Amino acid sequence: MDPKIKEEIRHAMNIQFRYKLYRDTVFPFLPSLGVNHIIQSFESKEDDEFIGVLHLWYTNDTGEPSYQTKDQHFVSGYWKHEWLDDPEEAVYLAMRIQQDRPYNENKLIHIAMEHARKAAQKHAKKIIEEESEEVDYLN
Repeated sequence: MDPKIKEEIRHAMNIQFRYKLYRDTVFPFLPSLGVNHIIQSFESKEDDEFIGVLHLWYTNDTGEPSYQTKDQHFVSGYWKHEWLDDPEEAVYLAMRIQQDRPYNENKLIHIAMEHARKAAQKHAKKIIEEESEEVDYLN
C-alpha cells in the first residue's frame, strides 16, 4: 500500500475511533478508573493488509482533576496518540503497561472470577432450595 494512502487511512481511523470513544458514556471516567492506555489494531479487509496499531494514552500535565456535573463537563488533560507498525511492538507495549501498573491485574481478575463463581453457586443453591420446597409443599 502506498505510504500516503496508509497515512490517510490511519488519520481517518484515528478520528473515527476517537469519535466512537468520546460518545461512550464511560469516556469521561476512564482515567479515574485507571484506563490510561487504549491499544487498537486495524487492518484493511479488502486488501488484507495491516494498517497499524493505534495507541492512545491519557496525559494530564496540569494536575487539575477532571469533573462532570449535570450542567458542566471539564476534562483536564488530553489523549495523545501514536501508530505502531509492528503488532509485536504493540504486544510488548501492552505487557510493559501492565507491568508498570501499581497493582497486579492478573490477581484482580482472579479475585473477580472467584467472587462471581461463589455468587453463582449461592444463587444456584437458593434456586434448588426453593424448588425442593415447592416439591415438598405439593406432596
